[in-house]
Amino acid sequence: MLILLLVASLSIDSILSQPELEHVHVGMIVLNLDEDSVIYANNYQKNMVPASNLKIVTSAAALTFLGSDFRFKTRLAIKGEVHGGELHGDLIVIGGGDPSFSLENLEAFVMTIREHDISRIDGNIILIDGYFTQERLPIGWAWHYLDARYAAEISAISMNRNVVNVRIEATRLGAYADVSIEPLTAYVKLINTMITKPGDDSIIIFRPPDENTIYVDGGIGFNHTRNIEVAVKDPAMFVGQYLKERLSESNIEFSGRCIRGADFSIYERGSDYIIIDSILSVSLSDIIKEINMESVNLYAEAVLKTLGSHYLKEGSFRAGVSIVKEFLRRCGADTSLVELYDGSGLSRYNLISPYNIMLVLRYMYHSKLFDGFYELMAGPGQGTLENRFNSISGVMRAKTGTLDAISCLSGYLKLNNQNYCFSMMFNNFVCPRKKIEKIQEDILKELKAFLEEA
Repeated sequence: MLILLLVASLSIDSILSQPELEHVHVGMIVLNLDEDSVIYANNYQKNMVPASNLKIVTSAAALTFLGSDFRFKTRLAIKGEVHGGELHGDLIVIGGGDPSFSLENLEAFVMTIREHDISRIDGNIILIDGYFTQERLPIGWAWHYLDARYAAEISAISMNRNVVNVRIEATRLGAYADVSIEPLTAYVKLINTMITKPGDDSIIIFRPPDENTIYVDGGIGFNHTRNIEVAVKDPAMFVGQYLKERLSESNIEFSGRCIRGADFSIYERGSDYIIIDSILSVSLSDIIKEINMESVNLYAEAVLKTLGSHYLKEGSFRAGVSIVKEFLRRCGADTSLVELYDGSGLSRYNLISPYNIMLVLRYMYHSKLFDGFYELMAGPGQGTLENRFNSISGVMRAKTGTLDAISCLSGYLKLNNQNYCFSMMFNNFVCPRKKIEKIQEDILKELKAFLEEA
């Protein structure tokens, strides 16, 4: 049972009374984990938009329910017979939700096909992505940033974080810039009207929501080079098309189509398919390190959908959220007061209080998973905290949460052999974000000074 012991209110309240915060929604709570006592609280039960602080909840639920050693699996199969170097049948890619599947992993599949002495395929590439439902974007993601790398679509078959890199190199003044796509693929069309110009860059780059055409316009400064990652539409078909191209480049004849197939269970009833390769992802711990340190949204959403698929046989956002809410109930939260629509926090429809974030941090502290969970969060100078909180290095681990007009920070402090957790949320500010970040740092400095003297 939590004990309310407000001992740091005066100094922190003075920081929060700054004019810039007069119209800002602020919620905060600090808990002594060893004594289960509240050190500071202000609007701590008010619902806020958590942004990427929601990743704390998603990653904690995943570690609890799936285990740190869980791994995603992507399989390659053939359906048919091989005679004289020719596969009389289909090549099948069976997705298992791995968001970290790489270009190198796909190259390994191509090598496996060659090692099976297949030089011609007379069937199709069948893409089995039914481990997740076909909804590839959560409710509440804004249409205007769906081409951004941080808003990549979620699929049971992914590759290269579901983005291509647009490389822009200046040429001579007044001439079109040299623009290319990496990896090079016909799946993405490029339209370049960018000019090389003197001075600073003025780059305009976008992909319309229903196309895989990337438009590059504006200007790039003379002698400048830029790399900008752009999300692709329908990642499974991106994998299929790129596999088709790599087969051709590897002198494996293929003239068929890339087709999205039914769930792989239809093949399990027969005996005319063979799994010829399987690629396991890194461990869930490594996936969560990317989620909590680098704030990779794709990874968080894949983990969320995997929770739904693993436990409810439905790889949807809704099913994943239901499992996350079950975890929140275990932490002591009243989930009737929580609204969740994704796992990464990019949806502005998410609502959760600092108190409920604190309950998750508290639950994990008392679990056998705590040491690992703690290490998977960024410290000062790491990940999303690369340029922040250097004055309290070594005693803090935290997760940032950032959207327009939203800045949140939640995590752990270790001081004087005592352990604390905190959650602070700032919503609806109009001042520069750097000002809010400075306020957050001032609060933690003041808290550190107080607790070290206590």
